[in-house]
Amino acid sequence: MRYQYSSQGFKKNFNGNRPLLPAGVKLLLIINVAVFILMGAGGRGLSEFQTMLYEIFSLSFFHSNEYRFWQIGTYLFVHADWLHIMFNMLALWLFGKDLELDWGKYDFLTLYFICGIGSGIITMFINTSPTIGASGAIYGILVAYGMLYPNRILLLYGIFPFKVKYIVLGFGLIAFLATLSSAPSSTSHITHLSGMIIGIIYILFNFKFKTIKLWYVKKRIQAIQNKVGGIKNDNASIKKQVDKILDKVNNEGWESLTINEEEFLTNASKRLFDDHSPN
Repeated sequence: MRYQYSSQGFKKNFNGNRPLLPAGVKLLLIINVAVFILMGAGGRGLSEFQTMLYEIFSLSFFHSNEYRFWQIGTYLFVHADWLHIMFNMLALWLFGKDLELDWGKYDFLTLYFICGIGSGIITMFINTSPTIGASGAIYGILVAYGMLYPNRILLLYGIFPFKVKYIVLGFGLIAFLATLSSAPSSTSHITHLSGMIIGIIYILFNFKFKTIKLWYVKKRIQAIQNKVGGIKNDNASIKKQVDKILDKVNNEGWESLTINEEEFLTNASKRLFDDHSPN
């Protein structure tokens, strides 16, 4: 499947305002490609060493003799062939870069590995054959993208415009129906589905936490205003910027804030509170 952006975010990436390859996405791309090359680049006639790597890094069935505890993490970096890694890395870049730019490297990588490792834990109790690939993490990234930017437009095959939320629903439905199907398949649909479910849970929990955080920040600012009858002139500019950010949250939701705006809001509330606390 070919994807193409048709959104303001995409245009910003190409006019220099936002980097095309943020650090977290770049790191994952480098590791995946390096491991792929080390393990023979999906070719045939693998050496004994490369065959051994596949056996110890692929995710084996939990009750099999081949299972090792580290496989719930290492399987994410093992791919079958060029087509497999190409589509996963394309999706990682396409959907992951905006998440990282808006969330920050740490939060983005946290989502990636929670979805990847979490889906691996579920898969190892169900799939009796070895599982490889970053798809569990990628599907988590996909569903997060759909929840955060539901109305962005993607052009499928460069022709057909669809809102992201409908594309995500389509992938989710396919993964769900394929998981229920008894037809044999080389694709681990349960990994895809569980990655999406874990991604949804993570996003919902994250939103709830940020809502509580926003409530706390608002309460602190309100307490200051009630106590001193308003903000002094030396903090007027901070108060103005805080009001602007809070208005953005009210109109567009917390998820619309950049990482810098979140940090400014938290730091400003602490500064205003400290400035007006009794000695």
